[in-house]
Amino acid sequence: MKVTTAEPEVLITSVATAAEIIDEGIFKFGKNGISLTAADRAMVAVIDLLISREAFEEYEVEEEREVGLNMTNFLSLLKRARGSDKISLELIENRLLLMIHNTTRRRFTVPLLQLSREEIPPIEQLEFKASVTLKPEILEDAIKDASVITDAVTFHATKDCFKISAEGDVSQTEIELREGDEGLLDLQVQEDSKAKYPLDYLEKILKAAKISDEVVLKFAQDYPARIDFKYEGKARISMILAPRVSE
Repeated sequence: MKVTTAEPEVLITSVATAAEIIDEGIFKFGKNGISLTAADRAMVAVIDLLISREAFEEYEVEEEREVGLNMTNFLSLLKRARGSDKISLELIENRLLLMIHNTTRRRFTVPLLQLSREEIPPIEQLEFKASVTLKPEILEDAIKDASVITDAVTFHATKDCFKISAEGDVSQTEIELREGDEGLLDLQVQEDSKAKYPLDYLEKILKAAKISDEVVLKFAQDYPARIDFKYEGKARISMILAPRVSE
């Protein structure tokens, strides 16, 4: 098994985002690309990512392989690459060889972990009532605005409007988007939906905005949210986040 990408930022950002949520993970090298699905220890969030084979100039995976890695260690090695470098990953027996090449070839051996698959909530069974597609910078601004006021943010979607709001003891903030606004790329609402989510997790997934050209928010009334950052059909970085339900 060997894969090579000339877009190191896609691989690095994907792993960096996942590393915000989990300490260890099992990467699946399949025919369609590299995927990872894992829940955080608190079972508040699930990270679900796919780096498509189209993101690689060389993708030699004859049979599906699973590779357990420490996220911090793997990320620290990936970050040794510069923007113009190529990154190769090659599985040789029980070792993962990471190669960074440009004018020179640098090699790192990444230790593999024997990880057992943990139970993951059945995210594929979630049924959302609202789907909102935004430019990533809109969500970034809303989350950053809310973070100076409180520790949670509310998504509210109706058939013609989407709002992100937050309210603290003394201040409040709101971003409103309507159909036709430049930052709102798509709005599909089966029924009015409103739910509150923890800001600390949303701040973590914002790392994915670095390479994304759009973000899709899917949610329902007091229901988990799915947040998909997408990059040119080459990568998808997603988080499924439990709502914060008021008592």
